[in-house]
Amino acid sequence: MLAKRLLYIFSCLFCYVLTTVSQNLPYRLVNTIHLSPADECRWMMFDHGGLMWLGTNSGLKSWDGYDFHNFRSTAFSPGILPNNTVLSITEDYNKILWLGTRNGLARFDMKTRSFNTLFIEGDSYRTIYTLYTSTDGTVWIGTDGGLTRYDEKTHKFDTYTEKNSIYLDSDGKKSADRHISVKSIIDDGHGNLYLGTWSDGVLIFNPKKRTFQRYEKINNFNSAYSLHLDSKGRLWIGSWSEGLQMIPNPEQGPRAEHLNISINATGFNTFYKIIEDPISHKIWASSREGICLIDPITLQANCYTYAGTNPIGLCYNLNIDNMGNIWAATFSGHIYQFASSSAIFQFSQLGNIKYHVNIGAVSSIYTADGTWFWLGVSPNGLVLYNKKDGKTLYNTDIPGFAELNNTGLSTRITSIIRRYNGQLWFATNSNGIMVKGNGKAAEAIYSNPNSWLRDNVVNTLFEDHNKNLWVGQRAYLSFVRPDGSGEALVMKDESGNYPFCDVRGITEDKEGNIWAATENIGIIKVTPKKDGSFAFHRYYPENHKYAVEDATNCFIDSRNILWAISNSGGLFRYDTEKDCFEPVNKKYGIDGDKVFAISEDNYGHLWLNSDECIIRLIFDDKGKTFVTHFTEEDGVQNASFFPNSVFKYKDEMYFGANNGIISFIPKRDININDTSKRKLIVTDIIADGVSYTDLDSTERARISPIAPRYTRTIEVPSDIKRLSVEFSLLTYSSQARNKYAYKLEGYDNDWRYTDNYQRMASFESLSPGSYTLHLRACDNYGRWTELSYTIKLKVLPPWYLSWWAYATYIVLLILSIYGSIRWYRNHIKTKNRLQMAVVFTNITHELLTPLTVISATIDMLRQKAPGHDEQYGIMQNNINRLTRLLRQILEVRKSQAGQLKLKVRKQNIAEFIEAACDNIRPMAEARGIKLVFNYRDSSKIDVWFDADKMDKILYNLLSNAVKYSHENGQIVVELQLKQKTMIISVADQGIGISKEKLRHLYSRFLDGDYRRMNTVGTGIGLSLTHDLVVLHHGKINCQSVEGEGTTFTIQIPTDKSAYSDEEIEYSELATSHRLNDVATINNDDEAIGDIEVADGYTILVVEDNEELLSLMKQLLAQHFRVLTAKNGVQALNIIQKESLDLVISDVMMPQMDGIELTQRIKQSDDYGQLPVLLLTAKTRDEDRNKAYETGADQYMTKPFKLNELLVRVQSIIKNRERIRRKFSAQTEFVVEEQHYSNPDETFVQKAIECVKAHLDDADYDREGFASDMMVSSSTLYNKLRALTGQNISGFITSIRLKEACRIARRNPNISLTELSVRVGYNNPKYFSKCFKKEFDMTVKEYLQKEEVKSEEVKSEE
Repeated sequence: MLAKRLLYIFSCLFCYVLTTVSQNLPYRLVNTIHLSPADECRWMMFDHGGLMWLGTNSGLKSWDGYDFHNFRSTAFSPGILPNNTVLSITEDYNKILWLGTRNGLARFDMKTRSFNTLFIEGDSYRTIYTLYTSTDGTVWIGTDGGLTRYDEKTHKFDTYTEKNSIYLDSDGKKSADRHISVKSIIDDGHGNLYLGTWSDGVLIFNPKKRTFQRYEKINNFNSAYSLHLDSKGRLWIGSWSEGLQMIPNPEQGPRAEHLNISINATGFNTFYKIIEDPISHKIWASSREGICLIDPITLQANCYTYAGTNPIGLCYNLNIDNMGNIWAATFSGHIYQFASSSAIFQFSQLGNIKYHVNIGAVSSIYTADGTWFWLGVSPNGLVLYNKKDGKTLYNTDIPGFAELNNTGLSTRITSIIRRYNGQLWFATNSNGIMVKGNGKAAEAIYSNPNSWLRDNVVNTLFEDHNKNLWVGQRAYLSFVRPDGSGEALVMKDESGNYPFCDVRGITEDKEGNIWAATENIGIIKVTPKKDGSFAFHRYYPENHKYAVEDATNCFIDSRNILWAISNSGGLFRYDTEKDCFEPVNKKYGIDGDKVFAISEDNYGHLWLNSDECIIRLIFDDKGKTFVTHFTEEDGVQNASFFPNSVFKYKDEMYFGANNGIISFIPKRDININDTSKRKLIVTDIIADGVSYTDLDSTERARISPIAPRYTRTIEVPSDIKRLSVEFSLLTYSSQARNKYAYKLEGYDNDWRYTDNYQRMASFESLSPGSYTLHLRACDNYGRWTELSYTIKLKVLPPWYLSWWAYATYIVLLILSIYGSIRWYRNHIKTKNRLQMAVVFTNITHELLTPLTVISATIDMLRQKAPGHDEQYGIMQNNINRLTRLLRQILEVRKSQAGQLKLKVRKQNIAEFIEAACDNIRPMAEARGIKLVFNYRDSSKIDVWFDADKMDKILYNLLSNAVKYSHENGQIVVELQLKQKTMIISVADQGIGISKEKLRHLYSRFLDGDYRRMNTVGTGIGLSLTHDLVVLHHGKINCQSVEGEGTTFTIQIPTDKSAYSDEEIEYSELATSHRLNDVATINNDDEAIGDIEVADGYTILVVEDNEELLSLMKQLLAQHFRVLTAKNGVQALNIIQKESLDLVISDVMMPQMDGIELTQRIKQSDDYGQLPVLLLTAKTRDEDRNKAYETGADQYMTKPFKLNELLVRVQSIIKNRERIRRKFSAQTEFVVEEQHYSNPDETFVQKAIECVKAHLDDADYDREGFASDMMVSSSTLYNKLRALTGQNISGFITSIRLKEACRIARRNPNISLTELSVRVGYNNPKYFSKCFKKEFDMTVKEYLQKEEVKSEEVKSEE
């Protein structure tokens, strides 16, 4: 045994070990991760699920292949880590990360994302150099103080010191030196630990016996900074400044011999980490200058300083991921990923050419033996390349081409084929065709004198089964027979000729049809006829048989399926039944829309190439298609491919690429890394745009107390409107080609697919309930990985939809109804001796109160418990009926008491009647009755009438017509305007009225025929209608024929002169006076106070979300008159018709968005002064700037608080109110002193002059004013509101009163009557009242004040 050991040592010592320094690490660099240059990565590891963790000088980082997540102590989040420099990391069996820092330990619970800081007593234990989890789950800690163990049961540290442990030298004797600084810890596989120390060499530790024993000194400094036990049981030791050592048989004990690995490279003497390649078993050792690779057999060491084109430099750490890839973390902030497996694809680079020609991509390929390759290259030239030895001949250096005119080789070779007779034919891009026979010199064929070759720009060559040669040219398709004769085809069909067809690819199907792919006119099918002629059929976008204009080639596979490829449409499959090409890129999951070349291997798999990738399509017997993308990770080295540059020789396939060819031998199933090791994890939960990490602790606990990666249940509170679940497939390379899919069971019927840019499942406004989320991901090989578990989503209802809330609503409703009924019965009992009419009129006042309570209760239920619209509608309709009935009774009582008051104002009677018909139409349609409204003289439909009284008149007439009409009948309503009178008729085809009842038709409580028609009646409707018509100074007439129908006709005057002043409502004027009642201000900055609806301000709210629109309307309607629209088009229509003070608009809306709406408003001369407040979900500065550039006055981002919206609105309205009050308070208004712009000053001056010109005209109203200003009423309103704060009537009133001040100053003795008449007031008393409200003083007080001012001026003089 001893002899064998000595022999082995002797052989190793005398083995010639050669070390070389090489620039580039001979492993495929498949990915590079870039940290900040300031981040020193000191440790790297992969946890149980494959997630990468990095220990840096700026805290802990995780990397999921897309994003870094940082964990560090800051001024805003102190105490996360005891120190932000993380030197070591390990994971225990409880999925807890242990972090060693410069100032103690931290435990990171990955499930709860909570940190816990731990300290080992003693200053020498502060810096944690290394952490290690042994096979029994124990966490070991290496510090300057030695070795420490964490006891999971007692949650205490057990430090091994000279007092509780035994220290032995290599000879077994107790050691005098009992102090060690532990830098590295590994398990020997037998329950013992190997310890690497700063200057005490290697020790083996027995935890059970608590004994430390040193190995023999291994180097001058006895440094063992890093340790690794390889697959052969050899212990590798990386030292600090003392190189690399290896103990072949460490199990032989502390006196086992060691070897020094000879490394002659400068700077490679300190080694931070050692690992073993799981495939080649080469030893990797990271150093200050780069990485050393040691052959496991010869022990030859090679040192490398570059990874690809990147310098490696100081490499702190090495690690291996779940897929066997090797990772290297460097001081410069780069983390390199190297593939340990051999590449699937091999790249053969063209050799040196003596002319130093710049060769680009290989444009065409042909080989007859797999060794010598004929290659067309770009930008020009022909290459003969030997794949075995790399010999490369170019152009005239190729035998047989020396005699050829060099101009023939000065262009690109587009296609190469071997003819039936062994000749090689070369198509060129501008010099016709070159032909080379066996052992002969090459010859050129040009378009002149060959009639079959019309163009020297030849794109492709193809030989069919009859040995005919097909030649695709820039503008022609030709064919050449075996005897050398040929012709250029004149292609045409029923649609006409195909001139200038740029043919790029040609193929033949089994029926002998030729398929020509063109660059400009789609695909042409050429069918030979028996007489030697050809039939042509074209596939192109216009006939919907091919989606794009260009095609690169057509291809027939072994299953007789015809394919087409395109540079703009991707892959197409020919459908024989539909006779068309269908695009299949999306169907098969092929990235992009470019396919350059297509071929088929011996197993029937299709191979394509696209942008920087090669694609394989496998079709199984069940009709499923499996798509695999091969990229840089597999040896496709960012290649740029050339159209149709593909060739298959025997089993091997070749693709032309940059400066060479990519080759591979397809197998039935190429060996790809086990995808079961590629984990799909959940990386984040995003609630209303806020990441899980950024949520406060309370919100995180509500959604999921467990971190997103481990959560199985997510609760979605009702106040969260949008929830997203982010995920990642931990492949770390070719991430851009990963695809993802998710399905929310209970919401989605099928999978929803997304790419790596949107790798999250997002849901918005989910209904309360439970759902199940399924996730899966597909890597670039087309292999799907499903999340091993499902996630439950529990969407919680708002409190007002909870079961206890429903119970409360039901109880309240029952109590309300019960209380109302009981209250009503009590009143009936107390009033049962009164006459019926008196009873009705008295109790209606009392019944309206509980009905209002019930209605309000229903409205509250509708808001807080939506979803029962049908039931609420039934209750509300019956309440409305009862309310209308009670109001009619009240009107009857008022009529009896002479208390009915008429208040007419000018409005559109046609629109009013149309609305009344629309309201009653559902009742008519329920009985199959057709309701028709006809009116004439549409240009003269603004008349004077009382809207409230007219509504009751029309409702009674229309409801009676519906009640007493036969089913499927017709009711016709007509409107005529004649001689200042409107004539309204309502005609039905019902049962009619008898002559006896016609005489008492308008008597109260007339018993009609409602029982006969199975309906209800009260007998007061027509009586009230009669009274209201008479109150309108009108007439009502009824004509009826029993069994045929009834026609009611009412005539009501339409002119203002028909009504007294008390019967006319000056709504704008009244509004102006009410505005003056609000408050007076002393200066511009004085607070206005709350603004009520009575203030007359009107706001338009534009929002496509009905719920938000309703909420804003409810809020604002408490203070203002609110109009609503759902998009910009509707809003513009309202703006053109209504007088508005403010527009609140969403930005993103259908048909017309808020930006365009604002532009339309601000660019309009009519309503450009109208303020606009924009609401949007866009938060970027660019969006905000764009809104302000468009002309928006204010800009609010979502989500916003409704109170904040109210404050913004009130601020704008208050500004208008300040302008109005300032204008009103001035007894003498000088336009020049108001600082208006020139156009605005001109407008206000003209408006004042118009009013002054009609100062004594009491009937001067808004129509006349607008006409004088030559603008519409709405334009006049908007401009006056913006410039003076006044509406039209208020402005007229204010100017009249200011002129009254001027007249009174000049003529103090003028009488009040004369003064009021001169400024357009017929009633002095009303004038005095208006003056008092405008200036807060009487005319007399004003004159006294002016007199005092005048005397003060005189005294000063």
